[in-house]
Amino acid sequence: MKKKINKLNISILVLLAATNFLLPNFIIAKENGVGANLYENIDPQIQKLKDEIQEHQKSVEDLAKQQAVYEESLKVKRNQISSLNNQIGILEDSMAKLSLEIQTNELQIEQTNLEIQNLNLQISYKNEEIASQKNQMSNVIRNVDKIDRKKSHLEILVIEGSLSAFFRELNELQVLESTLKDDFEVLKNLKSELEIKKENLEKRKEQLDSLHNKLEANKESLDGDKIAKDSLLSETKGQESNYQKLLADVKAEQLRIESEIQSLEVEARRRVLENEGILPTDDGFIWPVPSRKVTAYFHDPDYPFRYIFEHPAIDIGSVPQGTPIRAARSGYVANVKFDNTAKYGYILLVHTGGLSTVYGHISKPYIQQDDFVVQGEVIALSGGMPGTPGSGQLTTGPHLHFEVRLNGIPVNPLNYLP
Repeated sequence: MKKKINKLNISILVLLAATNFLLPNFIIAKENGVGANLYENIDPQIQKLKDEIQEHQKSVEDLAKQQAVYEESLKVKRNQISSLNNQIGILEDSMAKLSLEIQTNELQIEQTNLEIQNLNLQISYKNEEIASQKNQMSNVIRNVDKIDRKKSHLEILVIEGSLSAFFRELNELQVLESTLKDDFEVLKNLKSELEIKKENLEKRKEQLDSLHNKLEANKESLDGDKIAKDSLLSETKGQESNYQKLLADVKAEQLRIESEIQSLEVEARRRVLENEGILPTDDGFIWPVPSRKVTAYFHDPDYPFRYIFEHPAIDIGSVPQGTPIRAARSGYVANVKFDNTAKYGYILLVHTGGLSTVYGHISKPYIQQDDFVVQGEVIALSGGMPGTPGSGQLTTGPHLHFEVRLNGIPVNPLNYLP
């Protein structure tokens, strides 16, 4: 009977040793190693996903090359003498580039979804490995416990009178304890790898959200360029002379608005001091509209009319005509520029700390000069559709033009918004 038990124990040890040898080799196989990714041998779906990801990546790289061609063309045209044909060419190249960026965004979204599927499959297998390893450890623990519950090593020596039996039992226990220690290490590594894969999964999901936002912003920018092109052709009737007159008017208006804002801000702060007024203060800024989608950035190199004037603001898209605009910070109303015509309408607020904010393309103001407003208060309705009240010239469709100024100088609003 004793010999049968020993044979059984030896069989168990052989089986455990084999499992303990194979499992770590399965764990440490590198995913990208030639012939080493054992996941792919278990589930060909993982290899299929990897192939699809590589195909998407190649397509993205091809689109990037095409975008570079349009980018180079835009650089050349932006340095040329301003003409109607040149400006139309800039808008058309910009639209072509944006179309390619939209295709790239869509491919990157598909690629990221494939990578998420791949990670989910790997996480599933990793969980199965952990369950298997826990089961193996349970078996080892049961065998250790079985030997511990046997007679003591001294009893074996006294009863059987054999040193060989003593050392055989001792060796079995040492091997099992060593196996258990190794299994604990394997389990620890498995859990560590699982946490890394889950962390990578969360990062890919965040990148997916970012890509979705970028896709929507690019679509809106493309729509804006189309509106700008149609509006430009409509205003100039396709005539170069009309375009040059429009260009002169726009440049003069921009200079006038810039000078007006700077002088009005200084005057507003003087009035507040003379009347012993105290500007309200807040902990920080809030977004002036519900949307967080930026379609044109501060000093954006891709702004379609940048050669006419710098873009001293951010354009916030997904702001339909008539969206309520709220004060980004409590302050004093330095100016409300609005005459219910298509001329550019804006509101200038001054705040503590030398800061001020400008809200452009308003279609209807709800406040007037010398008012005090609190953060979050509705101050106007948005606009921007060409030809509508407050839209101004060369607008790119409904959006909010939002500026932040420090001591009268435009600064990047995104450095202040949460």
